Amino acid sequence: MKKNAFFMLGLLSLSLTSQAATRAELILKGLVAPVLEISLTPETIASNLDLNSQASNLKVATLTETSNYHTGYKVKAKSSNGGKLVNVSDANSFINYVLIYSGSTVPLSTSPSQIYSTSNLKGTFTKEVKISYNQPTSLSAGSYEDLVQFTIEAN
Repeated sequence: MKKNAFFMLGLLSLSLTSQAATRAELILKGLVAPVLEISLTPETIASNLDLNSQASNLKVATLTETSNYHTGYKVKAKSSNGGKLVNVSDANSFINYVLIYSGSTVPLSTSPSQIYSTSNLKGTFTKEVKISYNQPTSLSAGSYEDLVQFTIEAN
C-alpha cells in the first residue's frame, strides 16, 4: 500500500507541474463616484436691496457648479414669483426685475427654465448672479421678496 500511495502522490505532483501556466493576469479596477453639485453664496446686499432706487448689474450671489459627468450638465432656474419682488403683505405691489447669470439674462418663471448647458465640461466653475431693476414708483411700504431656485442636472 505504501508503494501505491507514493505512486499516486508522484502522479499528482506530475499533474500539478504539467498544468503550470506561462502567463498570469491581474485585473485592476477602480471607481470614481459621480459628482453633480450646485451651491450658492449670497452677497450681503441680496437680503437688503435698496428698492427706493434703480439697480443695474448689482452682484447678489456667486453660484458654484461641480460636475464630473463626461456628457456635461445643465443648470435651470425658477422664481417663486415669476421674476417679481412681491410685497409680503400686499401681493398687488411688486417690482419686476431681471436676473443675470454669468453675463446672460435669465428667463424667470415659476417653472424651471434652462439657463446654461455644456456637453462635456468637467470641473468646478463659479458664476456671478446679478440683479437689475428700474426705480420703482408708487409702491406699498413693506418687505419685498422672491425666491429663486437653481438646479443642476447631468446631460
